[in-house]
Amino acid sequence: MPDERLEVYYDGTCELCCAAADAWRREDSGRCLDLQPLQAELPPDAPDRSRLEEAIHVRDSSGWHSGARAVLAIYRRLPDGWLPALLLRAGIALGIADPVYRLIARHRAHLPAFLLRTRERR
Repeated sequence: MPDERLEVYYDGTCELCCAAADAWRREDSGRCLDLQPLQAELPPDAPDRSRLEEAIHVRDSSGWHSGARAVLAIYRRLPDGWLPALLLRAGIALGIADPVYRLIARHRAHLPAFLLRTRERR
């Protein structure tokens, strides 16, 4: 697990993004993540806001990463993130992680309501 803190930039107006950030915050016992909503002040070298709004972004010593690679970087730093990291690495290698991520990101505003309705039926 890398020693440096990973800066994570997510959409603070998106229910799904906030839920993911909250879950990562709870799992981050080593305080390896610096989770920041896009609505906070951004670093001067940040990508354009329109790019930031399309996908989750992270920044480490090697630069900026987005989408599935950003999520992989997050899980690689979490104590119990080895399985999601392994699955993401396989998905990236197979060329399916990025398209799946983009599909979810494009429809993220509708996913939380669907998930909540599913829970209410149980």
